[in-house]
Amino acid sequence: MDANVPAYFRYWGKAKKEPGLQGADYHLLPYHCLDVAAVGQLLLSAERPLARDLADFLEVEPQQLKALFVFFLALHDLGKFASAFQALYQPEGTPLYRIQRCKPYDGKDYRHDRLGVYFWECIERDKYCSLISLDGSNSELLKDGLRVLMNVVLGHHGSPINVRASRSIKGFTETDNLQAASQFFQDVWQLIQPEFPLDKLLSKEWCDRLKQVSWQLAGLAVLADWIGSDNSHFHFYSDVMSLDDYWAIAQKTANRALAATDLNNTPAIQPFVSVKHHYGFEPTPLQRWAETIEVDASPQLFLLEDVTGAGKTEAALVLTHRLMAVGAADGFYFGLPTMATSNAMFKRIAQHYLQMLGAEEAKPSIVLAHGAREMNDLFREAVLSAENPDSQYDATDATATAQCNQWLVDSRKKALLAPVGVGTIDQALLAVLPRKHQSLRLLGLNRKVLIFDEVHAADEFMFELLESLLKMHFHQGGSVVLLTATLSYKQRSHLVAAWQNAAGLTPLLPANRQFPLATKVSSIKVSSDTDHLLSEQALQSRADVSRKVNVGFCHTFDQCVKQVLRAVAQGRCVVWIRNSVDDALQAFQAVQPEMENPDDCLLFHSRFVLHDRKQIEEKVLAVLGKASTVAERAGKVLIATQVFQESLDADADLMISDICPIDDLIQRAGRLHRHTRDAGGSYQQGIQDQRPEPLLMVHAPEWQEQPKSDWLSKHFRNTQYVYRSPARLWLGMRELRTLGCIQMPDNARQLIEAVYSDEAYEQVPPALQYQEDTLIGDERSKAAKAKSQLIDWQYGYCDRSADAWYDYDSDISTRYSDIETVEVLVLRRDENGQLQPLVDDPQFVVQLSTVKLSKNKYADKLQRLPEQEEEMFKARYRKAKYLQCWLPERDTQFTYHSTTGFVEKQ
Repeated sequence: MDANVPAYFRYWGKAKKEPGLQGADYHLLPYHCLDVAAVGQLLLSAERPLARDLADFLEVEPQQLKALFVFFLALHDLGKFASAFQALYQPEGTPLYRIQRCKPYDGKDYRHDRLGVYFWECIERDKYCSLISLDGSNSELLKDGLRVLMNVVLGHHGSPINVRASRSIKGFTETDNLQAASQFFQDVWQLIQPEFPLDKLLSKEWCDRLKQVSWQLAGLAVLADWIGSDNSHFHFYSDVMSLDDYWAIAQKTANRALAATDLNNTPAIQPFVSVKHHYGFEPTPLQRWAETIEVDASPQLFLLEDVTGAGKTEAALVLTHRLMAVGAADGFYFGLPTMATSNAMFKRIAQHYLQMLGAEEAKPSIVLAHGAREMNDLFREAVLSAENPDSQYDATDATATAQCNQWLVDSRKKALLAPVGVGTIDQALLAVLPRKHQSLRLLGLNRKVLIFDEVHAADEFMFELLESLLKMHFHQGGSVVLLTATLSYKQRSHLVAAWQNAAGLTPLLPANRQFPLATKVSSIKVSSDTDHLLSEQALQSRADVSRKVNVGFCHTFDQCVKQVLRAVAQGRCVVWIRNSVDDALQAFQAVQPEMENPDDCLLFHSRFVLHDRKQIEEKVLAVLGKASTVAERAGKVLIATQVFQESLDADADLMISDICPIDDLIQRAGRLHRHTRDAGGSYQQGIQDQRPEPLLMVHAPEWQEQPKSDWLSKHFRNTQYVYRSPARLWLGMRELRTLGCIQMPDNARQLIEAVYSDEAYEQVPPALQYQEDTLIGDERSKAAKAKSQLIDWQYGYCDRSADAWYDYDSDISTRYSDIETVEVLVLRRDENGQLQPLVDDPQFVVQLSTVKLSKNKYADKLQRLPEQEEEMFKARYRKAKYLQCWLPERDTQFTYHSTTGFVEKQ
């Protein structure tokens, strides 16, 4: 190589391109660094709202912030100058760089991103002060700010790098490496010519602000590196040219690469008109409030509390539409408690979102974000439609199918970057946990309205994560809409306080305890008047969703069986909800043999493989769904666990439920006469239900005014194991005995507060007090564990922000569980004796044949396959690599059947 050619051209940055792509066999390191910088230049261009928001917060010009960020992005792969890394590849023929002596590359503890720390510290010490013309007396203040930016770009693989023991890195390098890196640093300086805001960088307050936005900048760095590493766009170059010449190439390529991702397609916000205009019906009281309450571009929190069927989803979308219309957001994410509810919501949103967002060229992307989304037919159709938008629909047809850019779906890590997302709440909560690519999730939530449904379903662990996310989203300038039917006053107060604390305001306690209720929490204080900071509006529910469910009690298992069979004989359909799978199996085995047609009795619980679970859901909806006929419903029985209330839009004539917490019982009762029907049982929209008043029979212990400590466990052992609070069940039962019914919405608040208020705790019977206090201690322990896992935002994007950062296969989770579970793949033998997954499916054979089981109780006791046979099977089915394989026919203790699921042999 010519002696006048800079030494950094002797270093490769990318190698072994994918077959069939244009370009050389390897890509020079300075070129790859500029590729990523060019993408970052577009991602933080001045016209983007995020760039303006960050610049305003940092009190610098957007162009100034962009140049500074782009300069540091060009240094993101400094660690690749290390000889240890360069030794991983040498092109055929003349080697680029002759390695003399260094430690071998360590991809686990000394990956190239961490190796960059050594080069940065040397350059920072030797070059920076002279380039910025800063005297040494202020250099430490400057370095603090610059290290924030360097942590951001060196952490481009999704988690902050370990900056400790940087001297140990030197052994992976040689003297020539540092000289080449320093020369590259100086030439990039001349190329980008960043303008350093010295007056800001020498301020501790500004450095703290920089740490606060470092999380968003880190997400941009990850995104820029992903796109800039796509060699289908950024072809490999190994010929030497000036950095100026290559910079022009990189900038043009970055435009094409970014266009292919759909990230350049900023959706146009459609004007909001009215509920009637967008949905075709007159608004409910809640929806009327949503379309008239004052909104602005500042961060706002909304809590919508109303009964099932009151139109909370549409009210949330109305608020979201209006917030986007005033410039508060560019999109939204709708989070739900389960994958099943996410699938149902995705279908609803996909039919509507183009009334909210549009674009002149391609339709904005909508993504389904959960672990089994590839099995959702509608989502797959949306991806295919985006690949070929003219195949079935005219491009100008406003009612065309939902679309999703392919780039956004090739990894779940990218899902939240889409303008519209629907999925589990977990996908959003992961943004506050130290898990790989957390910053990308946080970036994906930026400038979005977050909508979370069924907030009451969050336990203490998840509630801590939710509060942290609310605070972080506030600091991103975002707004949040929370939906619930059964939120306690204490929970509502905590959520309101979390938002107001994030805003630096003295918390105002909610005063209104009516139900239904709409609450708006503002964050901008104008004058001394604080009334506008917390707005609470009591509402009326629609007449057709205001309902009364009579409550009775039965105290023995045999009484419940008789109730079921009596209703069947009368031609009614029955749902019996049990609190454990074992209890559900017991009920099924008692009822099914007594049925004239055994197929009229269905069992539904969590220990079915996914294929059978989906099949049962379809059967349940066919006989108990909205469209079911009188003949289809007559004499049908469903025995189920809690999964029924979580996912199925079904409607029973009679319900029996094991005693459970009052909020769960209200949810279960919502499936009684859920769909309005005439006196004969036929579905009729928009009428009052004409059947006799619905009856909920609660299977509970005999009532005792002064219960003994074994009041629940004596005959309801599994219920106590699941819910662990006899006191709360006793308090709920006491209130139901007094009222004799669940009247929605009139006594919803009364029922909830009768169990969860501080006053209720004072009325716990003495014999049940110890168990209640034990549970409260466990709940506090859950909350403490959640707090211990949360990111500590004050340090900015660096390794001090958490005790450890976790990869995808780690134990850190958004859900607390003291029961370890295992994914078990159920197998069968085909006619040739060869092992196959239980379900025969052309696409998802492994996923559909998998069931989740308790590790200690079941999975560890399953009969294992011979090791060699299991290895041969997994060689054929790569997706089964990390699953436990099980062949029921070999097991002497357990079995599996499509009707009963996984069961212990009798």
